Amino acid sequence: MSDRLHASCHCGKVRITLPGNAVGVLACHCGDCQKMHGNFNAFLAAPQTEVELSGEEALIWYSSSEASRRAFCGTCGARVLKEVTAAGRWLISAGLIDGPTGKRIIKNLWEQSRPDWYDLPAIAQ
Repeated sequence: MSDRLHASCHCGKVRITLPGNAVGVLACHCGDCQKMHGNFNAFLAAPQTEVELSGEEALIWYSSSEASRRAFCGTCGARVLKEVTAAGRWLISAGLIDGPTGKRIIKNLWEQSRPDWYDLPAIAQ
């Protein structure tokens, strides 16, 4: 496994490099993620200072709450990341990672908000 993971939006204008030791995949089932992604949101968390971003000019930011904002690519519409402002970390959409990650879902968040049409994803042991 590489010491860095590489990610990109659908059209490739936005590219992200994040630490390979980023925490495993988190699956968030909150109402905001459901509305933004049409399902739960799977992401990897990394300190903003350890994430390299290119093509930032293509990003459109949206303040989704007082505590966070989200970015999507203005060209292809891919949901790229969520910034947890006070924590100084970015949550990068797991589906954007190029190639194998070696990661598994390690935690479900806001499970009580999950709609009734899917079961919670299994947690890696």
